[in-house]
Amino acid sequence: MALTGALFAGVSGINSNGNAMNIIGDNIANANTIGFKSSRAVFFDLLSADIGGTKIGLGSRLAASERSFVQGGVETTNSSTDLAIQGHGLFILNDAQGGTFYSRAGQFSVDKEGNLTNPAGLAVQGIQLDANGNPISGLTNIVISQVVVSPVETTDINVALNLDATETTPIPAIPADALGTEDQPGNWFAGSNFSTVITIYDSLGESHDLTYLFRKTGTANQWEMRVCANASEITGGTAGTLQQINAPGALLAFNSDGTLDTTNTNITDFGPIAWNDGASTQSINDTDMSFTGTTQFALPSAVSLVDQNGSQSGILKGINIGTDGVISGQFTSGGNQPLFRIALADFANPQGLAHLGNSLYLQSPDSGPAVLGNPGDGSFGTLLSGSLELSTVDLATEFVKMVTTQRGFQASSRTITVTDTLLEEVSNLKR
Repeated sequence: MALTGALFAGVSGINSNGNAMNIIGDNIANANTIGFKSSRAVFFDLLSADIGGTKIGLGSRLAASERSFVQGGVETTNSSTDLAIQGHGLFILNDAQGGTFYSRAGQFSVDKEGNLTNPAGLAVQGIQLDANGNPISGLTNIVISQVVVSPVETTDINVALNLDATETTPIPAIPADALGTEDQPGNWFAGSNFSTVITIYDSLGESHDLTYLFRKTGTANQWEMRVCANASEITGGTAGTLQQINAPGALLAFNSDGTLDTTNTNITDFGPIAWNDGASTQSINDTDMSFTGTTQFALPSAVSLVDQNGSQSGILKGINIGTDGVISGQFTSGGNQPLFRIALADFANPQGLAHLGNSLYLQSPDSGPAVLGNPGDGSFGTLLSGSLELSTVDLATEFVKMVTTQRGFQASSRTITVTDTLLEEVSNLKR
């Protein structure tokens, strides 16, 4: 009976070492698989038998294939949709039937329908954001298609400039100071010391050039300010003329040191302006216009800052993905806007995840439930765009394991051969 037990112990050694060799072979085969986590064989001894009061083991078995979720190296690519997780977490992927999978492989691309997907066509999951970066949805497919950003009507204008203190009042008169006054451009410019053009946008995203005109008055340190638009763009306006759009009395006053005298400066409202392109009537309040930083020095008049909050509509032309997982769209209008934030999942025991192949994992009773979060929050890792996480397989270690596993297999085989010889000797005792 003891010799028979040795046979089965040898068989168990062959089986367990053979399975271990399968694990090693799988690791080596996936040395170049993106996001692959190497596994190691875990052996248990079999229940021992009590023979004459002595505990004798009955061999070994492969107890588990333990996957090591350690950080892999990072490879740089040329694709912004290639993503590597630096730290804890897995990407969340959904199939067409709503099944949820998890992966560390971040080889993503945009399919024909605009979905961000992996090579198997599974959709990457994230949260949709509004223009301010606030979430407006639950977990959903990330769709990057022909996104059109709405125009933004100008409501704030900030200008900083220097007006030449050595200037004198022009001899030609400037047109009458009244909202809606029209006249030839030459008359406006002849009666002004300095002018500049600032572009604003209406509710349809149409641009309009506003001409700012500054005329030094007969009062020391004071400049009259007129703002005109092309009359041809205003309902009822005359082509080829400029029309005043700011209320009468606009004035820039300066202190004796050339700084802006905010007490005596008077900024007046713009509009209401009835654009003839069908946009909403546009007005800009005096409180939403600033000349902070404006000076009157003995230097040539020049503008140092122009800032307004309007923009035209735009079509998505590209994306950026930040370390926080926020996908920002780059639009033809020149602006950027948050679109989605990529979501990550983590598990109390990621080694317990069920491995499906194709670099995919499933939640299992051993892994525990998924904990969802954003890249960079808490224990969740950050994302690297244009990068991929490499396999965690160490070929040198695997080759060493291959040698030791091979020796274990050979020794188990030798156990069967020697036991067979012993059984043959027992059989010969009857001769």
